[in-house]
Order: sequence, then C-alpha cells, then structure tokens
Amino acid sequence: MFLRICYSHMVHVAQSLNEISNTFIMEHSLIGNVSDTALWIAAYRAQEAERQDAVFKDKLARRLAGERGNKMAADMPHSKAMAFAMVVRTAAIDRLVAMAVSKGVDTVINLGAGLDTRPYRMDLPRHLKWIEVDFPAMIDYKNKQLTGERPACELERIAIDLSSDSQCEMLFCELGDETEKALVISEGMIGYLTNDQAANLSKHLHAIPTFKFWIQDYTQGGMRSSRHTREIGKQLANAPWQFNCADPLAFFAEHGWKVSRNLHILDEADRIGRSMPMMFPWSIFRALFPRKARELGNKTYGYVLFERG
Repeated sequence: MFLRICYSHMVHVAQSLNEISNTFIMEHSLIGNVSDTALWIAAYRAQEAERQDAVFKDKLARRLAGERGNKMAADMPHSKAMAFAMVVRTAAIDRLVAMAVSKGVDTVINLGAGLDTRPYRMDLPRHLKWIEVDFPAMIDYKNKQLTGERPACELERIAIDLSSDSQCEMLFCELGDETEKALVISEGMIGYLTNDQAANLSKHLHAIPTFKFWIQDYTQGGMRSSRHTREIGKQLANAPWQFNCADPLAFFAEHGWKVSRNLHILDEADRIGRSMPMMFPWSIFRALFPRKARELGNKTYGYVLFERG
C-alpha cells in the first residue's frame, strides 16, 4: 500500500513538473505565435542575400525581419542547420514557381504568405496576378514595411482568418471565378495544421476547377522526430508543428493531387552550392554511410509541385 501511494505521488509530481515545464517553455519561447515565424524565416533570407555568393537576392528581407526576427534566427537552436534548410527551401520553391509559370499560370495564390518577397525579387511576367493571403495583422505589417516598393507583377493582399474554414472556402470560390489557371502556394504552412485541417484544405482547393497547381514543402520518414527537430520544436510551443503523416505525398494524392515535380533537399543543396551543416550523430552516419545518408536525407525533406489529377 505504501509503495502504491508513493508511486502515485511520484506520478502526480512528475505530471505537475511537466505542466510547469510546458508553461515555462510557452512563456519563454522565441516564437509567440505562428505569424512570428515569418520574421524568423525572413532573417534567414536576409543572411543569405547578404552573402557574396548569394543564391537569391532579397533586399527587403532584413527590413521585414526587423530586430525581433534577427534575434529569433540568432538564438534558435541549430540555427545554421535551420538557415541551410530555409535557403534550400526558398531556392527550390522559386524553381517550382518558375516551372508553374512556364506552364501558363495566370494567377498565383500564396496562402499564409507571411513575409515572402517573390513578387519583388523574381523575374515574373508583368501580367501575372499574385495574391497574398494571411492574417490581418501580418497583412497590415507587410503593407507598412513595403510602402513604395514596386513588385514585378500585379500584386494584391487579402486579409482573412486562415483558421476559419468557411472564410477560406468562400475566398477560394471567389478567386476561382477570377482565374483560368491558378497556382496555389502553401510554403511552410502545412506543418502547422492538424491532419484534419490539411485534408480539408486539400479538398477545398481541389474543388476549384481553375486551381491547377499546388506547391508545398513536406517532411516525412523517421527524421521528423529527431533530437534536433524536437529541440527546435520546443521553441515553437506557441506555434506547434502538428501535421503528422509518414507519407504526405500519398496523403494529398487521396484528394486528387498528383506529383508533377518532386525536389529533394540534398539534390537541391548541391544544385545551389550549399552544404548541409555537420551535426552529431548525423555527421558520423554520413561519413560512414554516405550513399545511405544521402538517400535518407533526400527522402526526409522535399518540395513538391502538385497538379490536378
């Protein structure tokens, strides 16, 4: 009886400590909400843009990131690895956007656009219509920061509550009537959705006949739960990664999307001349089994251009 009481007490104490720990993490994490991640990612783009051998030029990124975004990038665990991943992601999605535009896309709809600057820095057709969709506070911030800047194409920003299924569905119907061949982008967005939310988004997008293409980045396989990922995830307690699917390409294929082009992180890193930072124990595994390490890395992170099935 005494042992059972002691054990019960220990479980209760452990649960209490865990709750205190989670509360502390949420109150002291670098990221306050999902919109803050846009400042964080903009800081990585700014770092890249200021290199002499920059893969892309983004003269607006430093201004958009601000002091807070720069601090997030500097203080985030495994910052070099995150910078590498974000630079490769940016370059890969640039490439997929160019592919879709070459297929005759007349409208780009960037969901959860955050502080993306592609309409300003990419070589885009003047007649292309680019629509950025995000929360009202993010749209207001971006409008103020970019006052006077001229985009390469037609640019419109729409402020809605992206967590509202009904608002998104209504917007998709309206935009669908205004285009003949649209590309949807959800860069960095799917990971913050639950599986049900991601499925609903996928179905709503596919229900619009003029939405022909969809670009997103994805993670899959065992490295989704690596130590490094968990440590970064602690700083995202207020904007947690929720999407949990071992095979995201198959997940969205169920709703009618088929893969048009699939790019992998290490292949893209080679293409742009960037090397993945060597982190323990990955560095040892990579040295001992280079071919297997490359296969594993490429299967874990990628960037996909879907088209309607």
